[in-house]
Amino acid sequence: MDFEAIMKIIVVAFCAVGIPVGAYAAIVATRAIWIKGEPGKVGPGLQEDVASLQARVTELEADRERLTELEERLDFAERLLARRPEEGRLPGPH
Repeated sequence: MDFEAIMKIIVVAFCAVGIPVGAYAAIVATRAIWIKGEPGKVGPGLQEDVASLQARVTELEADRERLTELEERLDFAERLLARRPEEGRLPGPH
């Protein structure tokens, strides 16, 4: 697998996690704004949504850390491969 294919997979995986979490956060925020009632009073449904959102954000942060580590490992492997002379290669015309 070449570098571009691996990077495409990483970006797609990151978007697949990040976009739904962001959309969910926007929905929860919108619901919180439109809730009618006493100021400072939070309904049980909203508390559950906030707890779920916090769990998803924590998971997203862990995924971001794993993605950063993967990028570092990929860069390291590319540097190693670039330095290593290719064995078995026939000499070209000089």
